[in-house]
Amino acid sequence: MRRPVFAVLCAACVALPILAGCAETSVKVGLQTRSAIYANSLLEEETGVRAILTSSPPRVGILQGVSPGAPVRGFGPFASDAVRVALRRRCPGSTVLSGPTVVGMAAAAGKSQDLARVLREANDTGILPAPDLAALGRALKLDYFFLGMVASNDMRDATRLSQLGLTMVRSHWTVSNLTIQLYHAPSGRMVWQSVGDCTEYVEAVAAAPVPLHSVMAEAAAAMIGDLVDGRSRTTLLWVTNQRTVKEAEVVISGAEAHPLPEPASDPDAYCPADRPEVEPEPGTAGPR
Repeated sequence: MRRPVFAVLCAACVALPILAGCAETSVKVGLQTRSAIYANSLLEEETGVRAILTSSPPRVGILQGVSPGAPVRGFGPFASDAVRVALRRRCPGSTVLSGPTVVGMAAAAGKSQDLARVLREANDTGILPAPDLAALGRALKLDYFFLGMVASNDMRDATRLSQLGLTMVRSHWTVSNLTIQLYHAPSGRMVWQSVGDCTEYVEAVAAAPVPLHSVMAEAAAAMIGDLVDGRSRTTLLWVTNQRTVKEAEVVISGAEAHPLPEPASDPDAYCPADRPEVEPEPGTAGPR
């Protein structure tokens, strides 16, 4: 009786590495961004963007993210947190104030309702109202505001057989479309905007879903990197933790900046239709 049992154990020891090899964990991340500067003169003060983001005292704050559209309602805080993490990664020494800090400053200045009104407008239209933004900037003594918007999210999973047909392999992928805008508060103008799409794909015998916040963090890191380093777009591909840069197109010059129309005196007249669209990559959703 011992010999058959021993033979089975030996066969299992030989087969397990083979099965594991056929179902090796695979991690893939695809990322595309497209950015545009609308007002170079407002970003080239002092020594450029990096000086603004690292100024002391702080001149820039992050507004709570928004998520226009019913399918992504409630995901806004993920966007503002992704911007905060991206600034820490891509702009060492950043003094940009986080979303909770801005909320606390607004409460201390008696501007909580004004901040809520600005965010409501952004959630409804996808753009910040110029007059209210200027007043909020004066009250908080901030010159610039970041706004993150979640355009769409998608999480799916599937199961398939391995190449030898002996193992069930689980696949999970998470897709997020994120928009980040930077506003100059005194003028109420949007000075920079970036659209990013990030897909994370995991395949393994026991694969866990990819957290949405990690996907947004990767997208935001590339987008903030575009702003700090002066790129107009970036396409990156990671495969099983080996990163290959497929494309990194450099810089938006002053001649390529796209001016926005001056904010209207009537805030209702300053609507998304007045804003030049940042053309997204084919097959992706643009900013709402």
